[in-house]
Amino acid sequence: MLTPRPLLFLLVSLAGCAGGMTAIPRAGGVPAPASYHDGMGQTTVTIELPSGEKLHGNLVWIPPGGSVSSAIVTTDQGSALAGGISSGNTGMYVGAIIGDRGTTMRIQLLCNTFTGRCAGAGQTSEGAVYDIQR
Repeated sequence: MLTPRPLLFLLVSLAGCAGGMTAIPRAGGVPAPASYHDGMGQTTVTIELPSGEKLHGNLVWIPPGGSVSSAIVTTDQGSALAGGISSGNTGMYVGAIIGDRGTTMRIQLLCNTFTGRCAGAGQTSEGAVYDIQR
């Protein structure tokens, strides 16, 4: 049986986060309203283009890479094998979203796993590029 503290952590982890994003057209103009909702291994993104078309879809989470290292540590007390695991602090969301009028947008966001902040770009099937921050 889970104690209350791990159970609370599990529930908070499964709930995910949601919030606003900024999608700024590189060609200039007004930022497009955008939002996200995180889930298990993915995030759902909604962006409204200046034309009024709403794009919606899921981006897949690619976790940060890590490495395992080991070394022999020697002191005047003797020797021992020491090991460690390091993980990077940047992961990515990648994928494509589709609009209610057929426009698609490919998105790649590089994310800092410690802060939860992400930055990247999206490109529509018409070629418009948006700088995206969340």
